[in-house]
Amino acid sequence: MARTKRYKNQRRVIILRGMKYLLIITALLLALAFVLTKFVFKGGDDTDSAESGTVTVSVNETTPPPEEEEEDENIDNKWAMFLVNKKNPLPADYDSRIETKVVFESWREYFLDVRAAEYLEKMLKAAEKDGIDLYVVSAYRTIEYQQQNFDNSVQDRVDKGMSYDDAYADTLAEVALPGESEHNAGLALDIMVEEYQNMDDDGFEDTEAFAWLDKHAAEYGFILRYPKGKQEITGIIYEPWHYRFVGVYYANEIKKSGLCLEEYYEQQGWTDGNGKATKMRGPWEEDDKKDDPAETTVPKETEPKKTMAATPHSEQKVTIIV
Repeated sequence: MARTKRYKNQRRVIILRGMKYLLIITALLLALAFVLTKFVFKGGDDTDSAESGTVTVSVNETTPPPEEEEEDENIDNKWAMFLVNKKNPLPADYDSRIETKVVFESWREYFLDVRAAEYLEKMLKAAEKDGIDLYVVSAYRTIEYQQQNFDNSVQDRVDKGMSYDDAYADTLAEVALPGESEHNAGLALDIMVEEYQNMDDDGFEDTEAFAWLDKHAAEYGFILRYPKGKQEITGIIYEPWHYRFVGVYYANEIKKSGLCLEEYYEQQGWTDGNGKATKMRGPWEEDDKKDDPAETTVPKETEPKKTMAATPHSEQKVTIIV
């Protein structure tokens, strides 16, 4: 009898303890639910937000994600990333918008946009350290100087027997009009070596200097602007000597992509269907609030006058001055 009573008491104690633990767990769950509802999911409660004076802002309305901000911080010289070609001429007053400095001297002085000059100077020194003496044969040209180059190229063909119309068309395929040449932007230069300065063929690509530039130019913000096999896209023949400053970040991105500048712009969605840049248009983008295309810098009255009769020009070699 005593054993049965003791057994009942023990059973009652166990039941009471179980109920106690169940109440504790229930209380904890209720507390957790309260915390989640009150704080974690508070942004979804319009009433609580209004009463507390706080405003819930969606992710899309805040600043860009950290990864985008970090990427932007890594982009140097963003101002230098813009197209210059037949469809994207420079503003008519571009000469007055830039400051240049001497970056190389031989029989004459060669200039570059002062913001790109230090990068070229570092590249020339690095090449020299590796036993490569790079030689600048063309750099910044004013609009007037580019016009003179174009006129001389037309006249050279005329002197060799072409009609003016044929000479003009033939020149246009190899020499950019004023304002459509990267040299007019102060960011392009033709680099060769003193012992090899022939622009009538592609021989420069077989030199140690070209191999060095192909490997290291992007490290200093320069790209080979008119690569082999891209003439239909760039409008300019392969020029293994023509380099363009776009900044270290974009130079490396373009080098890795294997694309020419026009293709890279298209890939990024920065051009319309006709190849006209709609984004990354140049340092004047913020200044020019109008939507009108940049005015071409070639006044018709400055074009050479039409003269003389025609002969084929297919066998003639002319120095390419883009």
